[in-house]
Amino acid sequence: MADGRIHIVAAPGSGKTTLGIELIRRQKEKALVLVPTVTIREQWIARIREAFLCEGVEEEVYLSQNLREPKEITVATYQALHSAMTRFRGREETESEKEEPVEAGQEVDYSGFDLTAVMKETGIGVLCLDECHHLRNEWWKALEEFRREMKGLRVIALTATPPYDSTPAMWTKYIDMCGEIDEEITIPELVKEGSLCPHQDYVYFNYPTSEEEKEWKKFQERSKAMLQTLMEDGELLNAVRGHKGLIGQMEEELLLSDPAYLSSILIYLQSKGVPFPERLQRLLGAKRLPKMDVGWMERLLQGFLYHDAESYLCDKMYREMLEDRLKRQGLLEKKKVILTTSAAVEKLLTNSLGKINSIRKIVFHEYETMGEGLRLLVLTDYIRRECEGILGDSGSDVNLLGVLPFFEMLRRESAKRQASLRLGVLCGSIVIIPAEAKEALLQEIGEADRVAFGRAGSLSEAEYLKVTAVGEGHFLTAAVTAIFSKGYIQTLIGTKSLLGEGWDSPCVNALILASFVGSFMLSNQMRGRAIRVWKDNPDKTSNIWHLVCLKPQKEARKDSEEEISEDFRLLGRRMEQFLGLHDREETIESGIQRLSVIKPPFHKPQVQSINKRMLEMSSQRSCLKQRWEKALVIYEAMEVAVETEVKETFVTKVAFFDALLNLVLAIGLTMAATVLLLLPVNPVLTFAGYFLVVIGGGWAMTRFPKVFMLGSPLRRLKAFGEGIRRAMEEQQMLAETRCKVETETFSPEVHTLYLSGGTGRDKALFAQCVHEFFTALDNQRYILVKKEKRRGIDSFYAVPECFARKKEMAEAFAKCMKPYIGSYDCVYTRNEAGRKLLLEGRVKALANREERCLSRKKVKGALE
Repeated sequence: MADGRIHIVAAPGSGKTTLGIELIRRQKEKALVLVPTVTIREQWIARIREAFLCEGVEEEVYLSQNLREPKEITVATYQALHSAMTRFRGREETESEKEEPVEAGQEVDYSGFDLTAVMKETGIGVLCLDECHHLRNEWWKALEEFRREMKGLRVIALTATPPYDSTPAMWTKYIDMCGEIDEEITIPELVKEGSLCPHQDYVYFNYPTSEEEKEWKKFQERSKAMLQTLMEDGELLNAVRGHKGLIGQMEEELLLSDPAYLSSILIYLQSKGVPFPERLQRLLGAKRLPKMDVGWMERLLQGFLYHDAESYLCDKMYREMLEDRLKRQGLLEKKKVILTTSAAVEKLLTNSLGKINSIRKIVFHEYETMGEGLRLLVLTDYIRRECEGILGDSGSDVNLLGVLPFFEMLRRESAKRQASLRLGVLCGSIVIIPAEAKEALLQEIGEADRVAFGRAGSLSEAEYLKVTAVGEGHFLTAAVTAIFSKGYIQTLIGTKSLLGEGWDSPCVNALILASFVGSFMLSNQMRGRAIRVWKDNPDKTSNIWHLVCLKPQKEARKDSEEEISEDFRLLGRRMEQFLGLHDREETIESGIQRLSVIKPPFHKPQVQSINKRMLEMSSQRSCLKQRWEKALVIYEAMEVAVETEVKETFVTKVAFFDALLNLVLAIGLTMAATVLLLLPVNPVLTFAGYFLVVIGGGWAMTRFPKVFMLGSPLRRLKAFGEGIRRAMEEQQMLAETRCKVETETFSPEVHTLYLSGGTGRDKALFAQCVHEFFTALDNQRYILVKKEKRRGIDSFYAVPECFARKKEMAEAFAKCMKPYIGSYDCVYTRNEAGRKLLLEGRVKALANREERCLSRKKVKGALE
């Protein structure tokens, strides 16, 4: 608390609420706790009541959920703070219910209410911020204004997901509010300590349904037909031929600002047999241009219609006609030409109805494996209230993604299999429980008149019951959660908005993420629902299932994640941040690579094999626990390193050869001086000899360690890292300077580099700098170029983006790197001379298209 702020980062399920309450207690001042959702607000109150209030103490004396009536501890949502600070009057939409009907919100009137005056009068001295990392912009402004007016507040900030991937400006804003991170507690540490259970991620793939595949093929056909039409369009040809860049009316600087776009113009003209200035092809460094296809036409049209329209002499009517033609064919969305990938088609695949079958297979596989012990949670995006009428109607179609369609599909399948799987629904506006759970629910609620029971759709009331709260209904979430943990419900289906963040049910031992968000923060929160330990089952393990739809077979053969499918790319984004167990090795790391079963080609036999293997592995729960123990036992203390793998080919030898040349010259000088000493006695020569021996010997002694330090690719890579770390330290980018660069090697051709010690932000920024330094040249603002005339692929490196914002920063970076990599010039690429060097480097990069580096998180022994 030395800086007036405590900032704790800890994984979901690690007990941040309990820790926050204890920190508040120790401050011995009244506190305001702000939380993202009503569900989390209820849980703070429940946790204080259960674990901190002495017996006989009235809750109402100490606790409040109303900003108008603050007590010793007042718990409110960020939305409520915003409403109070803006003196809002009307229906307040709560974050946890934003996908529910409008009536789920509550009427508020803060029109005559002065929040800061009331809080000052109450004597609030502590502000506790729970998960403030992803607030809406207007909420953030209200929070900043409140803290500014409430001078001297002590701040306690708790989060599972700090915004490491945010912009520097956003990060600074976040740290200004919460303070520097004081402690970071990772999932592997908590699994080892027994606070979280062993768990594993699994992926189940599907192809689109026949109808979805038809839509995808229709889009491809429309796209190809449009390409053919445009290739026969004489007016487009005349417009492109008159582009300013082709007739010498545009500077090369502008032409090269988007090399792919310039390529599309030349490829189009080549395909039409129209000559163009050869210097433009030389500028691109392309000896041979590819054939025209929909991808190149997409780039050309984007420039022609929008990004570079002023460079074409073209009738306005023609442009409007072309836009209209593209719109009618569904090939233009919000001023973006889409001939290769349609956002609408990608959304159709991401929300593929084929995932319904995936959910069915996973649920009943888990049920067969776990039996009565199953506590499975399905999280999705929508309730689909309109589907309530189809419940129990076996003749109705349930082909929709949503809570109620999933419930009905699983209910029908259970009846078909004659299984006794007990299902439940828990949403802000609809709750369904098995009829046999009615008495258990009433017992949890305590007062029968607080709820009403009725029919769910056409379902028999002897089978399932719809539960409706009388009045305020937030208590119902806790009651249904309790009967779920006791086994009255084995598979619970709900929305991510209500159950995805903050909801506490430690019994969950299987989770299906049927939500299609790519955000690391929200998906990390959702995963947190499944990985908590459960006192009723000390040997609990959890399976976390991700659903992915692949593009039809022909497209799925390509290597790019985007070309496999947008869904697959989203999965990759999620997995980059999740630390988990490798599916074969006893290591803890991040990235989709740790699921080694997933590998191309993604044709149907391969996908079926992957799915089958995923189901088999998910059954081996006892082995899962043993493998976690083996992976964690080797570390007394641990930290999460952000490793970057670099191929040896791209590790320059310039500094090594410079040091070796200096060593040879020093040895040569020393030998020459020794010869002088052997000549007949001459005082002048003898003095010169002794002097040169001292100079040459000293020079050799200083060069020899450097030759040794740079003698192997691994040592050179470490030197690169030292240069980057030093540059970050000099420009005050490191929060913790007590950190060091480490390297490892796992194969003769690939080595890894990472920062040991330091904060999570330090490690992430260091890894980003290493990745950007080694990445192939494209259009970077500053680059490092080897001084020699003959240059290979190790002669060009990019100045990382965080150093490239200003000339002084880029030059300071180059100066820091020189002792470690040798003589490289810092070159500004936004002028003619710099462009030529950037072009040369780009040509070298094109000749070496292989991936240069790959970053991932991995658990290591901690820096002592």
